[in-house]
Amino acid sequence: MPRKPKAKNALSAGERVALYEAAMAEKKKEREGLAASAPIDRAKDASREADVRKTAPFDGCETSAEPKKKDSGVVKVKPKSATVRVDFSIPTGSIKPMHGMCNGPVSYGADISGLFKEIGVPQVRFDGTDTAIGGVAVDISRIFKNFDADPADPESYDFAATDRYVEAALLSGAKVIYRLGESCDLFGNKRGSTEILDIDLLSRVCVNVVRHYNGGWAGGAHYGIEYFEIWNMGDDTASDVERYGRLANAVKMYDESLKVGGMSFDSVGAARDFLKTCKKRRCPVDFITFDCFADDIEEVTDDLDGLVASAKNLGFDSLEIILGRWMLVDGEATGGLSLKRALGSARFNEARRDVLKVQRSVKGASYCAALMLALCNKIGVSSACFYDAQPAVSPFCSLTDDLGTPQKPFYAFRAFGELYRAKNAVLCSVDRQEGMAHSGVYAAAALSDSGEGVFALASFGGPGVIDVRLDGLLENHYSADVYMLDGVKNMELVDSVPITGMKKRLVLNVSEYGAVLIKLH
Repeated sequence: MPRKPKAKNALSAGERVALYEAAMAEKKKEREGLAASAPIDRAKDASREADVRKTAPFDGCETSAEPKKKDSGVVKVKPKSATVRVDFSIPTGSIKPMHGMCNGPVSYGADISGLFKEIGVPQVRFDGTDTAIGGVAVDISRIFKNFDADPADPESYDFAATDRYVEAALLSGAKVIYRLGESCDLFGNKRGSTEILDIDLLSRVCVNVVRHYNGGWAGGAHYGIEYFEIWNMGDDTASDVERYGRLANAVKMYDESLKVGGMSFDSVGAARDFLKTCKKRRCPVDFITFDCFADDIEEVTDDLDGLVASAKNLGFDSLEIILGRWMLVDGEATGGLSLKRALGSARFNEARRDVLKVQRSVKGASYCAALMLALCNKIGVSSACFYDAQPAVSPFCSLTDDLGTPQKPFYAFRAFGELYRAKNAVLCSVDRQEGMAHSGVYAAAALSDSGEGVFALASFGGPGVIDVRLDGLLENHYSADVYMLDGVKNMELVDSVPITGMKKRLVLNVSEYGAVLIKLH
């Protein structure tokens, strides 16, 4: 008599990991499978060194991620149309704050506080703040400049520049994720407190920084900052975790209610190893931050699914996962090289210009919209911060130009802000066609407390025709205001369409790279 298979919830942690990895492998095979299409140019594919997937940014941070090679076979054909189904009668939770920013809204080049308010930026994560021009903010070595000084003496600290940034972010309406530690320096040169071995000294300094912003110490304030990220991932995982544990425990001893976490991981494996070590050493971990510099939405979501699964298998059921830094890194713009290698070569300026040009285009904007929509109600992922919002300071500020003038991505973020304000997420799905590649269409919908519906979709290399089916609306008659983002329009009102009857439907013509916002009232 054959054995009865185990119930899914009776599987061991190892068996669940094996099932997850098998499912991910099958998903990747499906996405890159061998359906009819034009073959890839193998010679060109072989000449490219590595995918830009999960590469450390321009600043030279090391990455533990293995390069992923593209499949050299043929790929599935994308469908010529996509169907999106929305049911406003089925709530699925709340739209999550995926439209946070790294740095801003002020920099030495501009003040874009007004744009932050238009977007409704929910949180600002400070990392790499003004370091591109040798600034004096946020990093421990910028605030506590002399490590021979007395850490108990307020005169040993210089908070002026950092105060300006933190205050501006809070005044814009955002919350703050404060990173206690060091930014990666240009081309990987270590500096400041990165090389300080006296962890007790660092602990006292870090706690006093927290006291300054939450306890009014040294002329500070009572901002109530909740999230404190400990350090960035370095080269030696063991020593990094030891330092993390000591600093995290010090912050918790000062105020147990604060949330601590880290450490800007760029691979699921590194994050999993960190969590394993923290569990073994009983280090407090309330959240982890993860970096994604990529041009493939599906790979990003697969990695985050893997991270969520790993955390649960290790017993971190309530762990928050924050996409701490993310941006589009287009493989064609880097000539197939990783971003780090492209910018570390003689063509630094050319590579930066090419990457930034794509990021500020409608393609870059549609990537932003697509990733936010793909993650806005994903289980386990709590928030995200776009890299970067420092005009004239960051080499990759694509939200605006160097003078603070909005670029295409700004309008994608502003549209997502409308969805976030509606708050109440409802069931929304994009139909998959069997035997076809992913359509490249991403969507989400929400219902406001007043009963108005908001629907957003993005096409990142998607088809031209999108059939939207709207169910679960209480009234028979609605007006749908359609806003469009494409190569010409910046999320502008293009039509107001009456929608009536039991089965409500919209057929949209959307460019290959673009986004749509629909307000139902």
